[in-house]
Amino acid sequence: GGHSHFCQLRSTSTSTAQQQAPATAAMTSVSFSLMHPDEPKKKSKLRKIMGSLTTWIIIGTIAGVLLGEFAPGFAKQAAPLQQVFLRTIQFVVFPLVFSSLVVGIAGHDDLQQLGRLSWKSFLYFEIVTTIALIFGLVAANVVRPGEVGLTKKADYKPPSNASPFTFAAWINHLTPKTWGEMMGGSGSSELLQVLVAAILVGTATAKMENQYKKQIVDLAQAVMQMMFKFVNIVIWTAPIGVCHLLGSLKSLGAFVLTVYVTLIIYVLTIFVPIMYMFKIQPMEFFVAMREPLMIAFTTATSEAALPKVLECLDLFGVSPHISAFVVPFGYSFNLAGATVYLALASMFCAQAAGVDKSINEQIVMVLMLMLSSKGVAAVRSASIVVLAATVQQFDIPQWPVALILGADWVMNMARALVSVMGNCLASVVMAKMEGEFRKENWEKVLQANDDEEDEKKSVVSTA
Repeated sequence: GGHSHFCQLRSTSTSTAQQQAPATAAMTSVSFSLMHPDEPKKKSKLRKIMGSLTTWIIIGTIAGVLLGEFAPGFAKQAAPLQQVFLRTIQFVVFPLVFSSLVVGIAGHDDLQQLGRLSWKSFLYFEIVTTIALIFGLVAANVVRPGEVGLTKKADYKPPSNASPFTFAAWINHLTPKTWGEMMGGSGSSELLQVLVAAILVGTATAKMENQYKKQIVDLAQAVMQMMFKFVNIVIWTAPIGVCHLLGSLKSLGAFVLTVYVTLIIYVLTIFVPIMYMFKIQPMEFFVAMREPLMIAFTTATSEAALPKVLECLDLFGVSPHISAFVVPFGYSFNLAGATVYLALASMFCAQAAGVDKSINEQIVMVLMLMLSSKGVAAVRSASIVVLAATVQQFDIPQWPVALILGADWVMNMARALVSVMGNCLASVVMAKMEGEFRKENWEKVLQANDDEEDEKKSVVSTA
């Protein structure tokens, strides 16, 4: 089944996002095609620039700086506008996290067949991302980017109802009593409960008979899609929010720098040694993977690079059925770049707001971030949603989250690059471990495929 699954994956990724793959295909292929919007029609340069969210966030950033400098009074009065953004973001948390986890758990039909490979890759992913997490936390505590040039430190008081984070409280928070409570009947979405409930619902769904299971998974997918679209609309209010939150630009600069430096160190100290361990030539690897890496860096999303990743892994000599499983699986679980970023970002919020968190709390917080971002970490704006929810759960005010948005796209570039690099590397490593790397006559097979393509296109290939 591995190979047909791969073909299906290929075809769904190329067809438009609207065509749902049959539910029999593992969830991977579906989420895969879903995360690709339709190919945009060619627009003129100017319309493209003006139609890009990044442009407006930059404009909002500049406007915020100017307003803060020249019209502080106005900036203060307009401040409630930022709530538009933060509140709608909270609204999305529950359906987004819940549906993406249910789909991820119940949508995998082929976990049994792929037993060995999935365990190996899962173990590998967890080790690599845990190291990334430690990197992020260490960097955040050493550099403390949130404290650079901030004046707001003094006036933060923890909310009166903030109970200390005890084990008993944690257990009580863990299990939702009612749907309403979990969705935020108490005034805030309880992220932990959403995670637990989603995992239970997902597992229960996975055990159901197929006719019912398909309905639930389809529904969850539909909700997930709607939420992606919803976030895309809501995120347009971000420039307004950003505009009012730029009192503390210096610290933002420090934050961006910290993210970049940490990621570079991470690649050099973790990825490169892994390459040598498995006898992969770093230069050869980077040259082979340059296209998907460039796409990830320029679009600042790891999704955009997906089809190219599979193509380049093929050309590099990884057996298709390996990459067809490892890559989509890795897109949920192996996001090293995103993990470093989330660890840094959550600590940045705490520092900016002047909240001190113990090492234990920091670790719990980032673990929660990793869990809750499993389904959405690769969607650009969605990780902001998850960040906002998690920060709130730990009694940290949310305004720094909107602050981060101002520079989010800059960091997303590096973050997507590292995440995609990690997934390419993981596929090659798994292929080597399974003995599926450059099997004899792999070049002939590729050549044959190329020739078929050429006959179709009647263009002579340069390969």
